[in-house]
Amino acid sequence: MRYLIIFIFLLFSLKSYGITKVYNLIDEKLTIHTTNPLTKDQKNKIEDILDNITAVLDVTDSDSFVSRFNNLEKNSEVSAPDVFVDAYKVLNDYNKITKGKFDPTAFTLLSKSQKVKKLNYYLKSGVHSRCTSLKNIKIKINNVFSKKEKCTKISFNSLIYGKVVDEIQIFFDSEKINAYAIIFNNVVAKKNFSLSEISTLKLSDYIKEKVNFDLINNFGIYELSDNLYIHNINMKDENLILNDEIIILVSTSSNSNNNILANTLNLMDFDKIKNLNNSEVKIPIFILYKIGDMYNFSYTDNFKRFLSD
Repeated sequence: MRYLIIFIFLLFSLKSYGITKVYNLIDEKLTIHTTNPLTKDQKNKIEDILDNITAVLDVTDSDSFVSRFNNLEKNSEVSAPDVFVDAYKVLNDYNKITKGKFDPTAFTLLSKSQKVKKLNYYLKSGVHSRCTSLKNIKIKINNVFSKKEKCTKISFNSLIYGKVVDEIQIFFDSEKINAYAIIFNNVVAKKNFSLSEISTLKLSDYIKEKVNFDLINNFGIYELSDNLYIHNINMKDENLILNDEIIILVSTSSNSNNNILANTLNLMDFDKIKNLNNSEVKIPIFILYKIGDMYNFSYTDNFKRFLSD
């Protein structure tokens, strides 16, 4: 695998800490905190989990399955592993839910440039429009995939971080590890662990003031970053969404869902998502947004229990 694994064992005097392990992969840092050291077998299992996911879904790895799929010739067929099939189904579902605003084939454009001016040109000119459609991807029985256009490329970077956290958390729970925190690119899963003194998790002071994170075990956050992702491109309306004055927090038991839902909500109409208080959405969601110099927030009814007193 192309990712570099760095093991850092730090013993802290604070009780909330214990062992911290940092993995560098998918151009981000995966940080795992446990109160007790992991065994060699447990560390090997984590490496296996990372191998199994990144070998299939990591577009930054030229040898991964998704990279090979992106380079597939027109109408050529390839049998996809289950990890790819399951993740693709989620992307396809969110493409339908957002009525085409979210489209993983937006990676076709990002693979050519990360520059805003170039991306706007691609979107407005339609120069690559034949490449950017999920209709170009065909699925036959037995997980056989093909592409109508060779130029079509997809990315899983809207959910891969949540997928990694999900698999590690499932493993930790099966091993009866009772105190941990797993943090990967704004996706967090924890159990009997306080986040208050974890410096690797950067949260807005305003969110920390409004939300009691001791009450939340799983959450994903969308916040505009230095890197552009497929969820920064509204393919239906053909524009970039680069709003740096909104933060979206989603908390369900599924880290993959928290990851992709927080990201795709960024593509929805701003007036709708800032009025969550008046919606019938059942999912716990918190939105922090800025109008002028004033911070405002909105949340669904099911998020109320996570608010600070």
